[in-house]
Amino acid sequence: MQEKLAARAGAMKVQGEAIEAGSVQRRNRERRIGDILVAATEIFRDDGYAGFTTRKVAAKAGLTLSNLQYYFPDKDELLSIIIKNFLQGFLDQYLCIANRSGATAQRRCAALIEQIFEDINEPNVEKFLFETWAFAQHESYASALVEGAYAAYRDIFAGLLSEINPTLSADECKARALVLTAQAEGMMIFAARSDDSEKDYEEFARTTKRSVKTVAGLTATTLAIELRDDAHSVAALTSALAATGVREGLFGSEKHMRRGRYEIAVRQSGSEPSYLRPTMQSRKREAKINEIIAAAANVLASEGYGNFTLARIAKEVGILTSGLQHYFPTHDDLLSSTINALFSAYYDRWSEMSLPRDKPAIERLCEIIEDVFEEACDPRVCRFSFEMFALAEHSAITHKLLSKSYAEYRQIYVNLVREIDPVASGRECLARATLIAAQIEGLIVYTYSAGRQTPGLDMVLRLFKAISVEIARGSTGKGKEIVS
Repeated sequence: MQEKLAARAGAMKVQGEAIEAGSVQRRNRERRIGDILVAATEIFRDDGYAGFTTRKVAAKAGLTLSNLQYYFPDKDELLSIIIKNFLQGFLDQYLCIANRSGATAQRRCAALIEQIFEDINEPNVEKFLFETWAFAQHESYASALVEGAYAAYRDIFAGLLSEINPTLSADECKARALVLTAQAEGMMIFAARSDDSEKDYEEFARTTKRSVKTVAGLTATTLAIELRDDAHSVAALTSALAATGVREGLFGSEKHMRRGRYEIAVRQSGSEPSYLRPTMQSRKREAKINEIIAAAANVLASEGYGNFTLARIAKEVGILTSGLQHYFPTHDDLLSSTINALFSAYYDRWSEMSLPRDKPAIERLCEIIEDVFEEACDPRVCRFSFEMFALAEHSAITHKLLSKSYAEYRQIYVNLVREIDPVASGRECLARATLIAAQIEGLIVYTYSAGRQTPGLDMVLRLFKAISVEIARGSTGKGKEIVS
């Protein structure tokens, strides 16, 4: 019996050692996987999707490439995991706030907004998201992760809104939730481009939180927004455009590329003063510049900033790289001219629409919102925007150009807000203009895939116009709620 007990004890000891060894091995595996995921997240965030390689990840994690491939044989599997983990981390946090026990829906909604404000001002968050948005345009699995995450994000708000306002239909809750989440993403986009003062930002935060109250329906009274001219209703606008074809999307159009190209041609050749009538030679030069920039814009939108090279654009145009360099000597020359050409067309169009004329400022504001909204529903515009956001994190010239363009675009709304509410301070006008611009800019994370076919967009447009009017008037959060 004693021998049997000793034998059993010996067997148990061996088994215990094996379990302990297995436990150590498991912990080592988990630690290495954790190190790899942290390294991959940082490489993707800092070097971008175009600069992401498993070799870089292995070096950062302190492993050989073969060791990394033992855990993650496929690069796309690794990218899928870090994107999913990043997005899911925020969703889990937001769900925890939204489902917090012992707090009213209003308090949970307010707490959720506070957390989002904190997140969107974190540079590492915006950098990772900008890369993810751009990468999603090139890989279907990344696009599926982004679409799934933002649908869940919107549903969190929709659930809170249904608690706050039980009379709202499910579709109305989803539309309002999309407006709120679009505002948040747009705020992050503008925060990355802006150098506003701390006091300007504080006013913007106050304006945004009041707006959230209005959209969410946290107040008791009801506001019905009636546009002064029924021709500006969504149904009438859509019918009119279908019948007349008046509205032309700017991306890729001849009108889009035409503005300012002659000035570039003259500036680069240095052969003719700008006041002289164009010669046949300068017209040919302008036409070639238009062709090159059109090709550059399309390559950037469809193939991404990683493929935006002089050689690739030259191939698209059908000329030698040396021939392209006759017009654009460097990568930055072509990039800056392309961005300027695209943004100047938009700015000219919306600036002209904003000018005082026979229509009140509120109607002009709604017209611009309709036009910007339709551009945001063009997948090409969305793709181009995402590439610009990501590239601006790696390219100083892109960052500078985007900051300048966004400042000019926002000024259009500043001027309209000042006209609508003449007693508002300059800081109040800036804050209101920023929020109006931001909410439509953030729409692209929902429309980049399906475009105008994205469900519920007509209701969202009505909400955008209604809330923008209230923001411009300074009426948000003052005992009113938006009814779409």
